Amino acid sequence: MSNPNAIQDLHKECSLLSLLYVEDDVVLSSAMLKTLKEFFHSVTVAYDGEEGLQQYKTADFDIVLTDIMMPKMDGREMSRRMREINPNQSIVVLSANEDALHLMELIEIGVQKFVQKPPNLLRLCEALLAAAINVNYAKRARALADETKHSLDESRELLRNIIDTVPVRIFWKDRESKYLGCNKLFAKDAGLNDQSELIGKNDFELPWKNDAQNYIDDDRRIMDSGKEKLSYEEMQTQTDDNILWLSTSKTPLRDTENNIVGILGSYVDITEQKEALFALQKAKDELGYQAEHDLLTSLPNRTLYFDRLHQAIKKAARDQTKIAIIFMDLDRFKAINDSLGHETGDRLIQLLGKRIQSQLRDVDTLARFGGDEFLILLESLTDTDDLEEILNKLIRSMEEPFDINDHLLHLTLSAGIAIYPNDGNDPETLIRNSDTAMYRAKDEGRNTYQFYAKEMTQKSYAHMLMSKNIRQALENKDFMVYYQPQIDGRDNTLLGMEALIRWKNSEGVFVSPADFIPVAESYGLIDKIGDYVLTEAIDQITKWYSKGYRPGHVAINLSTIELQQQDFVQKIKDRLALANCRPEWIELEITEGYAMKHPDVAIKMLNEIKALGINLSIDDFGTGYSSLSYLQRLPVHKLKIDQSFVSGIPGNSHNEAIIESIISLAETMGFKVIAEGVETADQQEFLINRGCNNIQGYYHARPMSADEMESFIKEHSS
Repeated sequence: MSNPNAIQDLHKECSLLSLLYVEDDVVLSSAMLKTLKEFFHSVTVAYDGEEGLQQYKTADFDIVLTDIMMPKMDGREMSRRMREINPNQSIVVLSANEDALHLMELIEIGVQKFVQKPPNLLRLCEALLAAAINVNYAKRARALADETKHSLDESRELLRNIIDTVPVRIFWKDRESKYLGCNKLFAKDAGLNDQSELIGKNDFELPWKNDAQNYIDDDRRIMDSGKEKLSYEEMQTQTDDNILWLSTSKTPLRDTENNIVGILGSYVDITEQKEALFALQKAKDELGYQAEHDLLTSLPNRTLYFDRLHQAIKKAARDQTKIAIIFMDLDRFKAINDSLGHETGDRLIQLLGKRIQSQLRDVDTLARFGGDEFLILLESLTDTDDLEEILNKLIRSMEEPFDINDHLLHLTLSAGIAIYPNDGNDPETLIRNSDTAMYRAKDEGRNTYQFYAKEMTQKSYAHMLMSKNIRQALENKDFMVYYQPQIDGRDNTLLGMEALIRWKNSEGVFVSPADFIPVAESYGLIDKIGDYVLTEAIDQITKWYSKGYRPGHVAINLSTIELQQQDFVQKIKDRLALANCRPEWIELEITEGYAMKHPDVAIKMLNEIKALGINLSIDDFGTGYSSLSYLQRLPVHKLKIDQSFVSGIPGNSHNEAIIESIISLAETMGFKVIAEGVETADQQEFLINRGCNNIQGYYHARPMSADEMESFIKEHSS
């Protein structure tokens, strides 16, 4: 996160700016409009490129925010025409297309800010903030130039205050190109402690001495012509050979009698933008997209997969990590291709590629190997146990049928896995062994997976054994619900608690939830565990209230599988009625990942739960990628900061920045916020000072049994 305070800065930078927002998706534009209006002085909306261009011709807009794919006129053509009208127009593009050629066309038009759709709040804020800073700089620079030309002698002190506050480098020289002054930012670039140290120096005495003669020659041409030179790009070589790219403006410096007495200049560092442009160009020239990607699915093909696997093996050998190669094949694809035709078969392959890709991380490689065969490359594995969760996830993803030309096709996958270095040290051997394992999976009855390595099969057996023990524990009611208090850190008031599952096995040893929860999820048992926790927690909170205690609320985690059950809302309603439990005593937590991955389903389900009078919160917030347009539609009232961010504060600047951003977001959108995993007084103090008063963690109490929690409630009340 390059700018954790982007939201606050955006309020400041955009309060006086006007925005033209062009988006053909009415639902998205409606969701975005309310938020955009909070930042900008005015927001005008258009619903296609043609309407956006007409609006642009009738008014002045500081920034244009536009989609690309639109009817009548797309965003690319609209942007091109706008740049013809105003070559300096600031344009921010929302695009789901990351193709290098596509982005190069936009850059050639003059667009340099891109945000992937659907827009992520912080990334959109950063793009708009960067555009707003540039727009405000241009306005200030123009005002500064006018002021300098008309009243240099009368307003020298005012000028000094202005140039030291604008976020650009400013300098001025005499006719011999010796420096007369600069602002603080320029002095810092020059390696000086004070602006006065610059006076009398020339460019040969500064870190960019290698380019000094070019700068002096350029100064002379401008002074001789008497014409300004604005917003041109130039490369600067530092003494350490570091290369910077600058967007520079220079104008003749005149005295009160309009005589040219030197040069007034300014520049902005655009190195990051130029490097991004060079990277895109390099990708366009070197990758040879058509040669390394499958034309039907746009996924990497054999050539690119072999190259990435070869590089991954080198890296794994250096880092002493493992690699997994997963060979996947559709079961009985030939029958579909023969009966419904190749067109349907091709469409099925396209949809299958997208579905598999949706289950993987961005860093994973999915390639089409040919026909209905796909290969997955998983790098930097330290614990191959995680593979089973990934494989079960891929197998379960096929439960939803494919809808193609009114045909609902129910399909299954078979997969084989080879591990580097266990099963081979080169790409050919690893792929061959994963293919062999895939055919073993087909021999086992299809719709399953098989590890090539014997020891991996043994681990799979261990998980199967644990799943059997989980079923037995459910039958024997060996699971227990523990409770961890949630405290108002300002006055130590008990706000409520979180219900947590605990399991003591037949040997009397507690089994870590980190060990049995993933197995329960993989083997379809997590909903039964969730049902047990829900029932126990509702009954317990009701008992405490019936005894006259004031325990607050109990927060209960919901699994993805529970939220997908059609009768889940009715089940909650029945449980509350049976226990005579008030809905306001219950708070249900959903994961951020589920809310963002299934937004429409989540919104419908959560609205039904909220209608019962139950509060909702998002657990582990900040570990996923929340879309602002969906987040503001979710009927939640609280965000829960994940303990991974609390760890290390105060002192860890990265974690501090993330926490401050989450708290700011919650305040902006009207959410409450609570932090989990708080273990020290310093952590609590940091959170309270930033506006997060609700605390959960070992600093106040560890998870405890119901009897211990009851004693805690009594002691806390007294």
